[in-house]
Amino acid sequence: MIGRETIDRIRSRVSLVSVVGETVKLQRRGRSYVGLCPFHQEKSPSFTVSDERGLFHCFGCKLSGDVFKFVELTEGVGFMDALKKLAERAGIELEDDRSDADRAHEHREKKQREELVAVNALAAGFFERMLFEHPLGAMARDELDRRGLRFEGAMADVLRAFRVGYAPHGWEGLTSFLRQNGVSPALAEQVGLLAPRTSGSGYYDAFRHRLMVAVLDVSGRVAAFSGRVLPTPPGEHDDPSRGAPPKYVNSRESTVYAKGQTLFGLYQARNGIRARGEAVLVEGNFDLIAMHARGIDHVVAPMGTAFTADQARLLRRFSSSITLLFDADAAGRKATWAARETCKEAGLAARVARLSEGKDPDEFLRARGAEPMLDALRAARSLDEALIDDVLGAVGSGANLEAKRVALDKVRPLLEDQEVSLRNVLATRVAQQLGLDLPTFWRVIRGAPVQRPNDAGGMSEPSKKESDEEAFSRAIVLALISAPELTEEPSVQSALSLVAGDWAFAVLELREEMRKSRRENRPIDGSALLARLPESIQKFAAATLVAPSLAPVGPGASEAGGEAGHAEGSRADAGAATEDAARAKIVIRENGAKLAKTVSAERCRELDREIARADAAGDFARATTLLQEKTRLLAAARTALLEAQADAEA
Repeated sequence: MIGRETIDRIRSRVSLVSVVGETVKLQRRGRSYVGLCPFHQEKSPSFTVSDERGLFHCFGCKLSGDVFKFVELTEGVGFMDALKKLAERAGIELEDDRSDADRAHEHREKKQREELVAVNALAAGFFERMLFEHPLGAMARDELDRRGLRFEGAMADVLRAFRVGYAPHGWEGLTSFLRQNGVSPALAEQVGLLAPRTSGSGYYDAFRHRLMVAVLDVSGRVAAFSGRVLPTPPGEHDDPSRGAPPKYVNSRESTVYAKGQTLFGLYQARNGIRARGEAVLVEGNFDLIAMHARGIDHVVAPMGTAFTADQARLLRRFSSSITLLFDADAAGRKATWAARETCKEAGLAARVARLSEGKDPDEFLRARGAEPMLDALRAARSLDEALIDDVLGAVGSGANLEAKRVALDKVRPLLEDQEVSLRNVLATRVAQQLGLDLPTFWRVIRGAPVQRPNDAGGMSEPSKKESDEEAFSRAIVLALISAPELTEEPSVQSALSLVAGDWAFAVLELREEMRKSRRENRPIDGSALLARLPESIQKFAAATLVAPSLAPVGPGASEAGGEAGHAEGSRADAGAATEDAARAKIVIRENGAKLAKTVSAERCRELDREIARADAAGDFARATTLLQEKTRLLAAARTALLEAQADAEA
């Protein structure tokens, strides 16, 4: 380990302004320096450097740190590499307080890594030569031509940057070459270039008759390879017993290559990412190369796995923004969902671009060209917005309520993560798509979950946060079950639209069953209704359907709602039914008024926070609008309470 005193001495001897000035054009402003941020695109300088404090900070993208952090971010290296680079610059010899055994162990590991990298570099040169010197190399070049990739002009420079080559047909092309160059086959086996024969002694080539690309690490060293299968050579026949060969084969993991920690193309894309202020993530290696070959040079790809947290953190060294450009198929959409948590964890601002006609990037570029691709990237939407649209694409307003519940369960966390303004826009879109009125939609989204049965078979004790909204919503629904004709009574609609969580779906199911019974001129089918209700509230609903009771339900009231009225039996005459409806209406409006008061208090607290933020930002027009909304909300709550009191007195 390097001592803290040594680190502090390096920091004091190296001028941060001098180091930053090699990358950023700085201008003095008072006691600090400013320039355009190297980590995101900006037109006016917000990147500030203080030599006095030894810190940099960007007021745009919020990145900050010391001289070690700056070298880490700009050169894509870890702390120890940055430390060694700056120690050399300062003329300071690093003091290592480890034991001799530890230093010897590290030396052996470093030497082994260097040997493995050297073997990979030798193999990369061999593959590159075989692309033009081997008789079957023309088949690999034909595959490149099919993709519109030719060794001409700037495109040739890109293909050479990715060290494109050809692994010869046969079993010992690379094996013989490495033997001639004195490379131990056991060493080549460690990086997956050779494999031991299953019978007898010796080794054979792991990559055979494939179009090859080298996988470079962030320092530009060859860490691994990826090989694409080519058509069977003329005159050759595949062994049917072996099955079709895999389309792509990547190197095995080794001490110099871990696929979950490697981003294909990052070394080649690093400068383009910094210049454009963002990275584009695609799924396939040749999608990536096709984009680089056409001047879109800020593209990277994971190595045959989902986008991992390690890959995201590696990318975060170069940019805080990423655009996901995955295939439009089911696998691509699944990968987009999986990338959300990864981007969030790494602090990457993510967007999603989608290509028309369902093409992958390589196909799209061949058919349409670079400019339409850039248009698609510029039109990218926020990741959460794209995910919400994916959910809505499979569920319409005509879907059954269970499908809508599943959709809302998926979009709920996405909406909760948004800024208020965007959240409201997206919520309106979701509600319209699902055929829900906006108040009902918000009650479902914001409503507290219904109490679940505990291990003893009873209901678990609700939290204080849950108790009021849950109890008022439950009271309204149970009253409505006892008088379902009220589902379309105008005077109770405002109360029904406030019902929270799963209870809101119960209102919708009850309304749907009521309309169906009227169309078919039959009584409500209680068992069918119960089966469609959310499982979480079936126990409550069953008791009320069997023996309705309108005992007031609220905080501290009986959990079972309708169980107290079991002994009353059924009400058969019309007069009793009319009385039930009148009592149910009172219960609904009373609890609706209480629910309105609870909801308005919650929304008023949110509005107060938004008003304070608007005032702090000097946005007085928005602050005034929010204050007007708060006034309307309080007035509506007072009106609902007065109406409920009038009902009770009547």
